[in-house]
Amino acid sequence: MIELNHIGMKIIAISDTHGLHSKIDIPNCDILIHCGDACTDGNEEQLLDFFSWFSVQKASYKIFVAGNHDLIFDLEPSMAKMIVPKNVIYLENKQTLINKICFYSIPARPWLHEDPIVNKKIDFLLTHGPAYSILDEGLGCSKLLTFVNLAKPKYHLFGHIHQTSNQSSLSNFTQSYNVCINSK
Repeated sequence: MIELNHIGMKIIAISDTHGLHSKIDIPNCDILIHCGDACTDGNEEQLLDFFSWFSVQKASYKIFVAGNHDLIFDLEPSMAKMIVPKNVIYLENKQTLINKICFYSIPARPWLHEDPIVNKKIDFLLTHGPAYSILDEGLGCSKLLTFVNLAKPKYHLFGHIHQTSNQSSLSNFTQSYNVCINSK
């Protein structure tokens, strides 16, 4: 779990809760972000349980990005999107603006399969997997690294790599954080 203050907004980010979300105490915040792997098997029951917990957390805004264990988002994306509560912002290949802060997500679960197009100023890039060579234990995505270097987001938040949980790295113009809560 990491906590950031950005233009007066308290932002908490987590990922890789793998069904253990109910054991996590989230402090009050303005924006709560989950960067994927809420589930272990990614089935509807696990996702419903996660979203019933996530949707009642004390945050004005809640953002969710799917991870590779949240399989329903890949296998049945229409059904998965219907499960997301109305007070949770599901981000994938789009942006949302909250108090003039741009949050943008691309589906790096953990790797990108297409080259995303950089056409906007990004404050927070949210992905499940890391960019190549950034807290990635050799498992990051080179296409994502190219995107980060071109887009130059202020922050890149991700999880997936349990061994580098709660670590950060500054490269070029981007502060990267592995927000993985579960350090197996």
